[in-house]
Order: sequence, then C-alpha cells, then structure tokens
Amino acid sequence: MPGLTLPLAPALPSAALLSQAATQFGAPLYLYDLALIEARFAALNHSLPQNFRLHYALKANSNLTLSHLLARRGAAAEVSSLGEFIAALKSGYPAEETVFTGPGKTNYELAEALNYHIGLIVVESANEARRLNQIAAEQGKQQSILLRINPQFRTLNSCDSGCAIDAKTNSIVHAAENPNAASETIESETIETISETNGSHNGDTLKPIAMNGQGASKFGVDEAQAAAELLQIQSLSHVRLQGIHVFTESNVLDYRQLIDAWQNTVAIAHRLRSQGFCIEVIDFGGGIGVPYNSVDAAFDVPAFGAALQALFSHEPFHFILEMGRYLVCEAGMYLTEVLDIKESQGKRFAILNGGVHHLYRTPAMQNASKFLRVLGKESSDTMPTTIAGQLPTPIDVVVRDALLPVDLEIGDRLVIRNCGAYGFNHSLTNFALHPAPAEVAIWGDRLELIRARSRYEDFFQHQRLVQFD
Repeated sequence: MPGLTLPLAPALPSAALLSQAATQFGAPLYLYDLALIEARFAALNHSLPQNFRLHYALKANSNLTLSHLLARRGAAAEVSSLGEFIAALKSGYPAEETVFTGPGKTNYELAEALNYHIGLIVVESANEARRLNQIAAEQGKQQSILLRINPQFRTLNSCDSGCAIDAKTNSIVHAAENPNAASETIESETIETISETNGSHNGDTLKPIAMNGQGASKFGVDEAQAAAELLQIQSLSHVRLQGIHVFTESNVLDYRQLIDAWQNTVAIAHRLRSQGFCIEVIDFGGGIGVPYNSVDAAFDVPAFGAALQALFSHEPFHFILEMGRYLVCEAGMYLTEVLDIKESQGKRFAILNGGVHHLYRTPAMQNASKFLRVLGKESSDTMPTTIAGQLPTPIDVVVRDALLPVDLEIGDRLVIRNCGAYGFNHSLTNFALHPAPAEVAIWGDRLELIRARSRYEDFFQHQRLVQFD
C-alpha cells in the first residue's frame, strides 16, 4: 500500500497549531493526530494475512472519538473491564466481535457481557470458567471462551519478566541476579530502557532471550497445567472452548522477537489440539512497540507482515491481535506550561501545570518523557532538568535529567510526545483534586474538543456528606 511508510519519529504538528490549541482550550491538555492513527491502522491491517483480525485494545486509550475512528476503519475491540466494553459499544464496535480479557472479572461484569452477546471471553482459570458457566446457564446461553495460558517460554520484554531497572546504570537486572528485584517487578508496562543522556537505547539490553520456568504470574494458567484445566472446562455445558490466549510481550521493536514468541504459542496450540481439545482461535495479545525517541528504528511492519504470511497464513487457526500502543501512542501528546523554575543542591527543577495525575509512567517508562519539545526554543542550548508536577508528594516527578533549554522561562509551553497510549487512561486523576486535562483531536488544521476539562465540582458529584453527631 503506497504512501503508508512512516518516518522513525512522526513529525509533530506545527508550533503555531499547538500554541493555538493551548490558547483555545487551555493547558494542560492532550492532543491526538487522527490522521496518524488512521495511517498506523491501515499499514498494520494491510500487512496481516487473511486469517488474522486486528482488535483495538481500549486499555491504551478509551476516548470515544479515537475508538470510533478505528471502529469505522474496520477494527474489532478488545476490552478488559465492563467500563471499556461500554466504551466500545458507544464507539460503534459490535459486541459479537469483541473480546473480553483480563483477570478478576466480577459476576456482574460477566452477566452484562452475556446480556450484550459478547463474542469471546478469555477465562483466566477453570474457576472463572465455572462462574461464567453458572451465569450462562441462568441466562440459557452458551458462551464462547478462550483460556489464557502462562507459557514457559519468555523473552526479555515479557510482560511478567522478573526484572527491575538499575537506577545507576539504567539497565535491566533479572530477579535471578538480584534477589531484591522481585519487589520491583514490572508487569503490564514495557521493560524498555532509554539512555539518561541522549534518549537512545542502552546497549544490548533488549536482545530477546528464552525465559524458561521463570516464575509465577497473576495471568492465566501455567502451561504445564493447561491440559488439566481444559479438561475441567470441557465438562461445562454452557461454555464452549474455542482456543487459547497467550500474551507475554510488551512494546517490542524487533518483529523477530514477537515471531519467536508467537511460534511458541502456535506450538502450544498444536499440542493441545493433538490431545483432543478444540483449539480454533489463538489470541496473541499485543506487543508491537514504538520508539520513545528520535533515534531507534520503528517496528518493521512490512517485514513483520511477510513473516506472518510465511509462517502463519496456512495454519488452521483464526488469529487475534490486540493492538493499542502501536495504533495511538505516537499520535498523542501532552501539552502543558512551566509554572516555576528552581534549583536544589545544584540541580534544576521545572514545575509543570500538571504531573503524574495527568501523565503517570512506571519507573521503567519514565525516561520516555524525555522525548519532548519546548515550543519556540528548539534551537536553544540545553541543560539537565528534573521535570516535576504540582502534587504535594515526592513521587510527582515526570522525568529526571531531561535536557531542557538553558533559557527556559515560566510560561513556556512544553510538549511531551508519544502520550496517545497509557497517558490519560493511566494517570492518578484524583490525587490532590486537580481537574483532568481536556482532550483535543487534530484533523489537518482543524482542532476539535473531544473531552472537556473536568470541573472541580465533578469530584463531589457522587459523594454524600453524612454528619455523625
């Protein structure tokens, strides 16, 4: 498909348009370039074999306008809560093409999903399957399900790798090497690391490795126990096993790493199928990453598509991909203003009108916020600066040692890039009762408000003041 090749780091909208957005809607705010979302979806969807279906993962960003755009372009939906399912329905996704994933689904959520005739529910255990079976029996229905499996094979970017970030070297330390790392395990976010000095990746820390028998997980059932769990599930009369769900990778830039993990998943499916289990659908989850700097090469979608075609197009399965970050991350940006500049023990701090209540990133992801721009001062000399927010807590640090202009001034507007995924949805919105930022869509030179800034009154809308004398 000509015209869909994208640069390593897509260009930001013009400084004039960004300034217009701040003036028109106020700061802080989130902005989303809808044309870039369309291009990302078209390129990826075009690369997939016929037996693949692309589902938008609403956990990345559940804004109705963004979700609706992808629904109209042909995506199905993947949700991990009833709230996300309602957002998917409001955005135009058919319930029958929606996949409900995630641990800890309540009976109410399961019953509502059945009421709306959801397509697939991924159960995390035989226990959850039994609860779902009882609810389906009460409604006189039979629900199609997948079983999530926690595989033995893992790579370094696995969602459950027992790793931590060494604060001095900014490199990955495995739990086996550091007994204290287990308490700092990174779960749903990437284990990507970015150099403190120049925003590029740190050495060889992202090379894929096999992580056999690496540890426990809250997700799914262990591969060694899968057959036993499936035997229990097959005995249930109101759930219908369709296949398996295996999702271990996050924010992968080398497509070969995903291919390795997915070949292992297909091998698991064939083994279970040979034992007599009905395995017709494989949900690979997500995993395609984006560079959080202007240095790293983007994920090679054409090569990825060619590998999928060669390896999986003739498999007897329907494959599901859950994609969020790749589709919306680079299209989003967080725009805010500098409220204060100060120095403490030789270090410069810039205090923002915003903070982790608007943009919260785990320690593994914090350096991603160095991918930024100060409007009007792109050519200025820079110096290391800690960017912090307005909350009354020391955890409200957006990023340390970012290179900000030497001539930074109060009132300067700062744009943090790659905030379209796990930005607004991932933040500590009620801390200190600061209003949530507005969200604005960019369509060419057009700016449209797609979520109004919250009001102070919103915090008290569902509260009851009860006096106990």
